[in-house]
Amino acid sequence: MKKFVIIIFLLLTVSLSACNSKEQVTIITPQGAPTLAQIYMQNTDDYDVDIVNGPDGLVSAFGSGSHDYIFAPTNLGAKMYNGGSDYKFIAAITFGNYFIVTSTLEDFNLNNLNNKDIVCFGKNATSDIVLQYVLKENQINVNITYVDSLEMANALLIKDSNTIILSAEPALSVLKTKVSNIKTIDLQEEYKKITGKNSYPQAGVFAKTSLSDKEINQFLEDLENSIEKVNSNVEDSSKLAVELELGFPESVLISAIPNSHIDFMPASEVKEDLLKYFGIILEMNPVLIGNNYPDDDFYY
Repeated sequence: MKKFVIIIFLLLTVSLSACNSKEQVTIITPQGAPTLAQIYMQNTDDYDVDIVNGPDGLVSAFGSGSHDYIFAPTNLGAKMYNGGSDYKFIAAITFGNYFIVTSTLEDFNLNNLNNKDIVCFGKNATSDIVLQYVLKENQINVNITYVDSLEMANALLIKDSNTIILSAEPALSVLKTKVSNIKTIDLQEEYKKITGKNSYPQAGVFAKTSLSDKEINQFLEDLENSIEKVNSNVEDSSKLAVELELGFPESVLISAIPNSHIDFMPASEVKEDLLKYFGIILEMNPVLIGNNYPDDDFYY
């Protein structure tokens, strides 16, 4: 009888432990501003976060369905959706982080860029499209030289202070620690002036279509809370990002977070701005979103 009671007790203990255990929600995110948006989620036991460099890991996740949620450029999410991926767009989280940068021109504005040379990273990618769109709409003619990476563009400015480059946060804040007298033109502000839209939804979150509304809505609530904390207390957020080993020192993050344009807008509220952005991409390089607008089922 005593042995029977012990067995029942052990079975109940195992059963209760199984009921109380909670499977972690999986996220994959690219290094940079999108990762900063979710740090307060990553700092809990509820989420298992993979951080990758470059688009290859994100493309693989869209194709394999390896993660519950994918943080990715909105155009990449649309392209993968148009190609048959089982993910839907649920929210935008960053609204552009591109800047034209100099360290020598005293009066630095778009008009003074006419006939200048600019070093740009990401030929035919969104960085290039946003730059060319702003220049075209302002009737500014420049000579663009392309390099393979953002890091290479920054390195050229470090080497030659007369160089004008396209850069992006948080790498721009790293550049500021190495080059004095940095001046910038915020391409997001210039985009707003042209379109009247709330900048462009550069990166967003995509949810696996098999997830329930309850699961997605809880995720969105946690994400919105995380972004609110990131923006309302930059110093604490920078310290947390360092603790999570995101790859940037605290001083850089304190500078980078306000300029990364991290915000939260659910898919239903940002759809009009996203369609405008996708229209620009379709006109300049349609392959970047799969040659067509995604249909209405793309939006949560």
